[in-house]
Amino acid sequence: MSRTPWRVGGAQRQGRREVQADAFAIAGDQATGHIAVAVTDGIGDTPTAAKAADLTAEEAARAALAATPETGCVQARNQLAASGITADASIVTALFDPSHSRIQISWAGVCRAYVLTTEGQLQRATYDHSLGERIRRHTGKRGPLPLYDRKVTRTVARHEFVTTSLPACSTVAVLLCTDGVSQSVTDRTIIAALQFDDPTEGAELLATAAGINGPDNATAVVLRRAH
Repeated sequence: MSRTPWRVGGAQRQGRREVQADAFAIAGDQATGHIAVAVTDGIGDTPTAAKAADLTAEEAARAALAATPETGCVQARNQLAASGITADASIVTALFDPSHSRIQISWAGVCRAYVLTTEGQLQRATYDHSLGERIRRHTGKRGPLPLYDRKVTRTVARHEFVTTSLPACSTVAVLLCTDGVSQSVTDRTIIAALQFDDPTEGAELLATAAGINGPDNATAVVLRRAH
């Protein structure tokens, strides 16, 4: 990936779950410098959920590299349906194109994307597709709603994907993660992780902080602009 201004690293921890049902995939094109990343969170603590996560992450990254993150998500949906796997997953997919002024992101479910700006500010680039998030948006309530936050309203298999984009020029680093990370670490920890010069070290910090003894699988992929 010699032409890309981005460096990437990922890490996972299983936590106290019986199965590692998170997955991530990274695809790159040395000729163009493109990097596509997908992070998925299989729904359920089962081997079938793990298969759904693995399949959809790999397919989303592959297809996003050739087209767009939304295309990656749609192709992941098609492959999941064709596979006969009965489990489902949350997903977030991003494409980093050195020739494009925007970083493209598509997602469904409770996987998230965060951005560290050149001004040192942490911004959340996605919102959760969960019943808890819907309640907060309509009622103005704040804080977690444990009974509802894990009730996912969009997935790889169900409903439309949502797409957004970020200005590449004002972005220092990007985090793609599962809710095992986002629900377990503070914004301060995310900022510290995104400030590591080595993105793999940043991803390891987040996965370790969230997942060694955490209640959920934890997966983090960090992309950081090269100096």
